[in-house]
Amino acid sequence: MTYPLSDSFCTRFKIPKPFLPYYPGQQFTVVSHDPPEPTTYRCNLNIHTARERESKHPLERCILHPPLPGSIGVTTVYLRIVESVRLGDNHSAQVAKVQVERVIPHESSSPPVDTPLIAKFYDPLYFDHEQDDVDPFLCVDRHYSHEVAAYNALSDLQGSTIPRYYGSYSLELPAEATVRSVRLILMEFIPGASMRQLNPCDFSQLQRQVIMKAIVDAESLVYTHNVRHRDIHPRNILVLNTATAPYERRVVVIDFGIADIGRSPVPGDPESDAKYLPGVPISPLLRWNVAWWPYFFQPCFSEWIDWDWQSWLERNYGTIDPSSMGHMISIWLPSWITKPLPPPPTGDSDEHSCDSDDYSELPRFSVKNIVDNPG
Repeated sequence: MTYPLSDSFCTRFKIPKPFLPYYPGQQFTVVSHDPPEPTTYRCNLNIHTARERESKHPLERCILHPPLPGSIGVTTVYLRIVESVRLGDNHSAQVAKVQVERVIPHESSSPPVDTPLIAKFYDPLYFDHEQDDVDPFLCVDRHYSHEVAAYNALSDLQGSTIPRYYGSYSLELPAEATVRSVRLILMEFIPGASMRQLNPCDFSQLQRQVIMKAIVDAESLVYTHNVRHRDIHPRNILVLNTATAPYERRVVVIDFGIADIGRSPVPGDPESDAKYLPGVPISPLLRWNVAWWPYFFQPCFSEWIDWDWQSWLERNYGTIDPSSMGHMISIWLPSWITKPLPPPPTGDSDEHSCDSDDYSELPRFSVKNIVDNPG
């Protein structure tokens, strides 16, 4: 944002939020909960909620804006926080390693007892209320409903490309003279490091290529199951030990909070849905094409890639065939994206390596020579 933030209620009146209830040793009793369908609205503040942000305490706002109802189930889970993963104020969700101590009634689909899991609490109270352009309550409803829908849609991939999912739940927390509800999900704990925590210079080029291919394969498989992750970023990629992990688990994709179910930008429109070929695998030659580099990949993966991306894609996935892929090309590699980029600034520069922080020229695209008329 380029304009000054307006002060929130807590900043204006110097009144803090309540003490964070998520910490190691804390115990919770949660009840199974089915969310409503994924939300379709945007998360912006309107004129009324913008004024409310400045005039009411976040806890009061939590009572005024409870989470979307859904339906409460019959399973009760007793869990304990073991370790922080991302706990604290000003986070879109509170994430902790937990241990389930008891499940009533215990069924085959219940979360395992005495096994480390990940709990993700969608608590709007500890969202960043200093932001003056988003509504915390709309955001957590969106993240919760979309993440649950994504895990359900990707049930075949759980335990390989994505974590095993152990259900959605609701938690009641005290709020002055009443209580407030917080939604959460339970997932498998993955003993891997976030790609953002890793230094690409600690990996050989071959190792980085193995990781990048695993990412391309994992995201493509998610898309084949008609889920658009929409936030493939190093922070949402867990890298397992490539020497010991099976190939299908060299990376694990997490965080489906802004994922969309379906490929069409107009969900529910049969004509648009059909145009995007639901369930049909789409070649990474199109969706991961170097033509998309300046828009998506350069901000995320440039430090990991020091080879010619398009040539590498073609070695792994073949070549683009306009005669058999014409419709796919028109959708996933449209003509506007294949226009040549302006030339980079001139000037002498050292050869790129892992010791360089400037990857602005890697890689350049050449798809225009392959497909002149993708439509």
